[in-house]
Amino acid sequence: MVSPDDDPAALAAAFGLSARGANATKPPFSYLHAFFAAMSDPFDALANPDGYVSFAVAQNVLTVDAVQTRLRDALAAKQPPSTAAYDNMRGSARLRAALASHLERVLAPRARSAASAASSSDPDPLVDPDHLCVSAGCGAVIDNLFLAIAAEGDAVLIPAPYYPAFDNDLRVRDGVVAVPVHGESAASLPTPAALDAAVDAQRRDFGRDVRAVLLTNPSNPLGIVYPARDVAAILAWGLERDVHVVVDEVYASSTFAPSRGAEGEEEEEEENPPRFVSALELDRSSLPEALRAKARTHLHLVYGLSKDFCASGYRVGALWTRNAGVLRAMDNVAYFCCVPGPMQLAIAEMLEDASWVDAYLARNAENLREQHASLASALAAEGIAVTPARAGMFVWIDLGGSLREATWEEEWRLWTAMFERAKIVATPGRDCKSAVPGCFRLCFASVDREAMLAGVKRLGELLRAYE
Repeated sequence: MVSPDDDPAALAAAFGLSARGANATKPPFSYLHAFFAAMSDPFDALANPDGYVSFAVAQNVLTVDAVQTRLRDALAAKQPPSTAAYDNMRGSARLRAALASHLERVLAPRARSAASAASSSDPDPLVDPDHLCVSAGCGAVIDNLFLAIAAEGDAVLIPAPYYPAFDNDLRVRDGVVAVPVHGESAASLPTPAALDAAVDAQRRDFGRDVRAVLLTNPSNPLGIVYPARDVAAILAWGLERDVHVVVDEVYASSTFAPSRGAEGEEEEEEENPPRFVSALELDRSSLPEALRAKARTHLHLVYGLSKDFCASGYRVGALWTRNAGVLRAMDNVAYFCCVPGPMQLAIAEMLEDASWVDAYLARNAENLREQHASLASALAAEGIAVTPARAGMFVWIDLGGSLREATWEEEWRLWTAMFERAKIVATPGRDCKSAVPGCFRLCFASVDREAMLAGVKRLGELLRAYE
């Protein structure tokens, strides 16, 4: 009997799969079984107090009611016949226009204001709707983008620790290899010298070309915002070397800790904590003139509604790129992952309602801030070290002191105890390509406060008894 744990060759022989099909049977991360176990037996303070508390799902349920209400109203409106017909495979004109306005207004308001206040030598709008491609989620966006810009066997450098499903997103269909590159600490980006060393190592040791660098800002799994100058350094590094730079900003509107400067006030260069600065703004404000032309073909932005709008199940992701070749490829491959017409219309109507968007984002930020504060306080009471977060829905905890030795086997042993004895599901650091064993990602927005605090209490009790 062939089981799902058998190697791809055995699966191919038993079921007549192609090598590509057998490769797709590999689970996207090591804890997939725990993910499903927790989904089937979730904690409920009254109905199921012994159920699992899952901190492993990158999902925000804290403000989902507001989005569902707004979308229900939009979907209840009379649908024009066009929503049942074929449309532009990269998204309807109305949705792309609404997304363009949203990206300009919310992600890069300073760049938009600067472009409006002064005549620019660059005739392009900040976000042209024709430079957008809408697909069924950011996973589809990344899959299709790398289909267009990378060949099978090429390498993509990713500042680590990083989102644990990136390996699968790049590998499963495109055959692209994710290569982690670490900074001086978990919370710092790699330097240009470190990126150069990674390129040299890939060529020397594997004969691979590095086609792109993929950066997530704000960070998943750390919940931090990277300093603008460090992000700009990575943009410049890639563009100088003809390497594509892909910036994933899916958590851009989920910042919840205030910057020091008030709105409209010029922050100091060394602002701590740094404010979020979109690649859309850096493209206009921080790139040397010599790199501006290269950015038109080699800089790409990924955005979606899954995180900022509590809408993982709506499957709405977007790619911004000015690369005409990529856009032509998207005209073809986007056919396989279009967002349904009625959902496109409803999302467009929601994003066009700027006052509702602003009120919703403010409410969501407050919910994230309060939930994070409760988690931070509970972790501190248990003596658990944590990287301070200010965006997204994660904290990065360090349990290395509880390991018998600093090995990945010991990290997995502790993770297993958390899952089997405490009925907690966390994301192990190894899946995120942590530089050191013993770190774990906790998502604090995927559960209610009672479940979150119960999970932290269980974790503390486990660690005090753990040997």
